Amino acid sequence: MKNSICVEIRFSFKGENFAPKSVIDLDPYLEKGQVIPPFFQLVARDNQIDAYSYQYEVMELGQMVFSEATGLAAEFCEQGQFDMEGFSERWREHKLRVELEKIARETMGIEALDQSSEIYSALLAAYRLGQKS
Repeated sequence: MKNSICVEIRFSFKGENFAPKSVIDLDPYLEKGQVIPPFFQLVARDNQIDAYSYQYEVMELGQMVFSEATGLAAEFCEQGQFDMEGFSERWREHKLRVELEKIARETMGIEALDQSSEIYSALLAAYRLGQKS
């Protein structure tokens, strides 16, 4: 499932209105454990706005509007706003669940962890214990 979002930044520069936008694929950043760069940087890059220009500085003061979210990101995009922290946390939880389901399937023959919440809890506890060490 692809997680992406459209980011539009509305601002005025030299008496002209601008609304550059870009569709950002969020997965590559999260899969590599990276922080997603500020959306202003990504929109500027995709719209050939020089990061060292006055136009860029004005754009940073503009209004960001989020739309067209896909995947899990859609749960966190509402009325033009996007909860990046909530999405990132949910994405990590989902990825962990997928990995734990894979372990349960390969080692215990359990197709879905929904069949046994005790096994999911045990696998999750083992994972967290491994993180501590």
